[in-house]
Amino acid sequence: MAARSAPSPGPDVVRLAMDVLAAQGLGQAAARSALAAMARDRGLPLAGCAALVVAMVDGRAR
Repeated sequence: MAARSAPSPGPDVVRLAMDVLAAQGLGQAAARSALAAMARDRGLPLAGCAALVVAMVDGRAR
């Protein structure tokens, strides 16, 4: 059986991450800028960083 890679996060994960950041008091523009800065700092695509934010809130990240 061939190994399967994890599916790439969908566009809705970015919306969820934006909701998480908005719940912390950031406006939409500030949340998008913060998410973009986090992704750039980590060398990840925006959706990948958004998936990490959502996983942290969901308790799945280590």
